[in-house]
Amino acid sequence: MRVLTLLRFTPDRSGAPEVPPPWKPFSREVPEELLTCPGEPRDREEEERVAREEPLHEFFSVHPEASEFIVEHGRGFLKPTFSKLAGAIHQIRQATRSRPRPGRATYSPEELTELLRKEAVRIGLSRIGIAPNDPKYTFPESDAEQLPNVVVCLVEQDWELTQMIPSDEAEMAAMYGYAEGMTRTAALTEFLKRLGFDAAPQGFPGDAIAIHYGVAAGLGQLGINGQMLTPEAGSRCRILMLTTDAPLVHDQPVDYGLHKICDECKACVRNCPVGAIPQTRKPYRGVMKSKLNTARCLPVVAQASGCAVCMKVCPVQRYGLDAILEHREKTGEILGVGTDELEGYDWPLDGRHYGPGQTPKVGDEVLKNQDLVFDYSRREPPPGVEPIRFVG
Repeated sequence: MRVLTLLRFTPDRSGAPEVPPPWKPFSREVPEELLTCPGEPRDREEEERVAREEPLHEFFSVHPEASEFIVEHGRGFLKPTFSKLAGAIHQIRQATRSRPRPGRATYSPEELTELLRKEAVRIGLSRIGIAPNDPKYTFPESDAEQLPNVVVCLVEQDWELTQMIPSDEAEMAAMYGYAEGMTRTAALTEFLKRLGFDAAPQGFPGDAIAIHYGVAAGLGQLGINGQMLTPEAGSRCRILMLTTDAPLVHDQPVDYGLHKICDECKACVRNCPVGAIPQTRKPYRGVMKSKLNTARCLPVVAQASGCAVCMKVCPVQRYGLDAILEHREKTGEILGVGTDELEGYDWPLDGRHYGPGQTPKVGDEVLKNQDLVFDYSRREPPPGVEPIRFVG
């Protein structure tokens, strides 16, 4: 971590693109035939049971060999962005260490929530949502203080670079997004502390299942590709969070019609290079969702510039929900499906272009790379493994 301390003094020469402006409210009415349920279908009792018997842990603490492998194969996008990430982590740590101002501001929960939303817009967050903290979805490895309310902070990453998936350039856009997200989350934390409330930012890659909180805060729904899809920027926004004891009004899950949009589309299922995406949702830890096959997905993500083909071919990510609903109303079809604009990509492992429904052949040299000694059955951190600390 001494490297991070030194890098915060390094001038930012990364050439990171400008962050897109904050999102306008999504106002289009979703057709009734697309509605299923707000957020995700849940079995609350099953959620509680699984959480007791098999608590969630941070992925790279459970699989430290995977993080080492990804870093080794991700130099093309990690090296150019490392100083910017280090500076953002430093700001997260500074925000963590500052103390709330004595004497709390006397706002009603409604007034304080509106004030917080306006500040989020001012500092350039794409959108925020507010949800109750849920210990079932927070990792025990977290070094961030856990306070009653969670503020979910979204930052949209550069759209043009995202359309270059899979590539180092697209992964750099993701890293820039994380850095900008941390910087703005730190600023929102300081804002709450100036009002006299305690607040604790979480670092990169996070201290909890971020997409759970995003859905709980009404920011999106789970796509069949396993990502949280928002109506505005789809699956390629970065999610950061802070917890606070400020009395805020909680948002509620929303039904954007995305479940049935996914069912009509399934471009990600057809185009996944290794068939890691199931066609149907099934119950997993009490939530009805599409559970990706990690054993097939991770080796490709690590070696093919982050892969993310499932995001590249997602029409919600490329066009936004408003354009999709308008096109569907006029034609009865999902915008972009079957076109090279949406479903075409250049595969970094062989340099070839693949069009709609075409997938590269991914052999055992990738899926069973001998350098990736990965125990998929492991559920807890191995003995002696110290988790990565981004906050403390």
